[in-house]
Formats: sequence, structure tokens, C-alpha cells
Amino acid sequence: MHIPEKIINKNKEAPWTSIVPVFIFIFWITFTLTYLGVLAYDRLGNSSFDDNTKYSTQELLDRPIAPGVAIYMKTTYSLSQETVVEALERPYDWTGRPFRELLQRFPDREGWQYELKPGQIIFQRTLSTLSPQDATKRHLGIVEGVIAIIIGPPGIYGGVDRLTTIEAQYLPEALRRVAESGWLAWSDEEVLYQILDGMDESNRHYEQDSYDARRIYNDEAF
Repeated sequence: MHIPEKIINKNKEAPWTSIVPVFIFIFWITFTLTYLGVLAYDRLGNSSFDDNTKYSTQELLDRPIAPGVAIYMKTTYSLSQETVVEALERPYDWTGRPFRELLQRFPDREGWQYELKPGQIIFQRTLSTLSPQDATKRHLGIVEGVIAIIIGPPGIYGGVDRLTTIEAQYLPEALRRVAESGWLAWSDEEVLYQILDGMDESNRHYEQDSYDARRIYNDEAF
């Protein structure tokens, strides 16, 4: 008996077609559970301080910190006009602990203020100092008539690091004006001394050449 080829192919595909709905069902269940899990985690992370205005100060201080809440420290350095944002290490150590305990870590007497956002706690303060990066930099200035090493990058006065023994009057006029304005860059004090020594040596050669020229002009014997 001859069986048409189309019927044979149809019978071969039948087992797979019966499994397809099962895969679709499993995919749907997995997607639904994942979506609900993300929503639950997001809600858990944000519920700690969402709509905090409805709580009294006492209630807010006693509320536990939810899992997943990020804690940031924002410090503005007024001299550098720079703001540095850092994430608190091991924020999960604060999970479940009352908010008042975290406030003890950032007290008001040190200038800290807090801001609550969904899933975030931000502590911020302003310091009238240089930023840590600028505090490592130096430039040259003039203090009490001598060259001084000034803390901070050129253009920012962060205090005197130390005074040198170089009198400002020995600097060329243009260089001295730059130093007075606080924009004279500096890398190493020894280099500065070498530059000045080179200038002195050049001046000595110039003075000697001028002296010899005057003697030749006057027809003086050497």
C-alpha cells in the first residue's frame, strides 16, 4: 500500500508540535516569576525611605535600612571648587539597622546633612579646604620677600608649605610677577636653584664680556 509522502512528514512532526506548548508555558512562567522578583526587590529597596514625609522624625530614625539601599558620601571642597562623590563600602552591613545608627556615622557636628531618595541615602557636606588631589600639588609664590612653596595647584592658595632662602628680587621681572600672582608652577626646589645658578652664571659671563670689551675699546693691555 502506498502512503503519500505528505502524510509521512506530518506524522514525523507530530511529536514536536505537542511539545511546543509546553516550552511556551515554561517560558511564560519563568518570565512572570523573574518580573515579579525584580518588582519585589525594587520595592524592597525603595520602601525603606519612599514617601518619608508621612513619618515623624522619631519614626524615620527608627526605620530599618532596607536591603539594596546604596549609601553615598558627597563632599564639596570650596577652595578647589570641586565635589567628590564616593560610595560607602559594605553598605549591606547597615541592612536592617535603624537609620539613627547610620546618622551616628555621619554626625551633624562634622557638617554632614542627609538626603533621602528612592533606594539611596546621600550624605553631603562642604569643606573650606582643598580637595585631596589638589592638596598634593604645589606652586611658587612670594612671601615676606622670599620664594615660598605654596600648597595647591597654580592659582589656588592653600597655605604656605615652606619658605626657601631665595630672595624674590633675584628673579627676572617677568618671572617675579608670575610668582606674585600665584601662577608659577613648581616641580622641584632643586630645579629652581639650578635655574637661578644658571642665571647667575650667565650674568657673570655677560659682565666679564662687557668688562673685556671696555678694556679693548680703551686699548688696555691684558
